[in-house]
Amino acid sequence: MSKVRSLLKISAVRVILAIVFIAIAVVVSFSLPKEQDPNIGLTNDPVIPTVGITRPAGSMIVNRSVVYRDITIIVTKVEEAGAFSDDRKRAGLYTVRVSVRVQAGDTIQAPVGIEFATLVRLVLPNGQVISPKLVTVLPIVFPKQAKDGFFDFAVSSQIPLSPLALRVGSDASVAFGQ
Repeated sequence: MSKVRSLLKISAVRVILAIVFIAIAVVVSFSLPKEQDPNIGLTNDPVIPTVGITRPAGSMIVNRSVVYRDITIIVTKVEEAGAFSDDRKRAGLYTVRVSVRVQAGDTIQAPVGIEFATLVRLVLPNGQVISPKLVTVLPIVFPKQAKDGFFDFAVSSQIPLSPLALRVGSDASVAFGQ
């Protein structure tokens, strides 16, 4: 009988220790600092967040396009800044953001998969080619639907935007300037 009591006491102690451990874990998880939303207070519309720009270096409207496998990629705007608030992948001192609109051509009747991260490159004036550090364009293009997004490229210093180009695949490119 005393063995049963001692086993019950040991089991009760284990249960109490488990409950205390879980309670401490819950309290600690609620007291940890939370990541602050960079868009708090910047807009009244929670559906369309305002992007904060740190150290803006330049911006230009492009509105030129290139067709890749009957998918039109329109470069609408190019911006350069130290940082964009919606960019969680920090790299380089500056970021060149290429805003695009992607839409399928008339011959596309089914969704098409495009891996933009391996397809697009930024071509610098000296010929250097840079891969994107962030791609927000969805990798599926649907018939008769246009989607907006952007490609972010990390650069080590501020560069002029007009001599840059966006290369798509190995053959096609869009020059940003004249």
